Amino acid sequence: MTLLLFLITLIGTGGPAHDYHVSKTNVRYVAERQQVQVEMHVFVDDLELAMQDAGAPLLELGTEEENPESERYLTAYLDKHFGIDWNGAPLPVNLVGWELEDDLHGLWIYLAAEGVEPAREVRMQNSVLTEYYADQKNIVKVYAGEERLGTLLMGRGREGGELRMEGQE
Repeated sequence: MTLLLFLITLIGTGGPAHDYHVSKTNVRYVAERQQVQVEMHVFVDDLELAMQDAGAPLLELGTEEENPESERYLTAYLDKHFGIDWNGAPLPVNLVGWELEDDLHGLWIYLAAEGVEPAREVRMQNSVLTEYYADQKNIVKVYAGEERLGTLLMGRGREGGELRMEGQE
């Protein structure tokens, strides 16, 4: 009987919920393109719930049933919860796209900024999902090409962080 109730619960919820709330983001400077590329990985169910709580409709990100207004809602959410100051000025990153992982739980979000000089100082703001989950952690790794310049861990109450490059004032 217990097994039957467990299976019914799984079917009713679309699968087991995860017990941790974490995103990972790679911010990479690509010198030959003078470009900053951002890859953000989040749990799609968490993102959809947080966005719905903020007033967005059901978006069904990455599926065949995806809402045609998804880009607008996702851009607005990221504009509010994710930002980069690059060498002392806000970096205008644009949403390039997103894709759902094969497991249907992870969502990769891609952003980019063009015409960017190498980093001397990088300030990050990442409050993605911290308004919805008190235990949300956002890990941000900053790279110049393949060299990792630093890692920042953010969460509720600590939504920002800063990296200064060695030898820079």
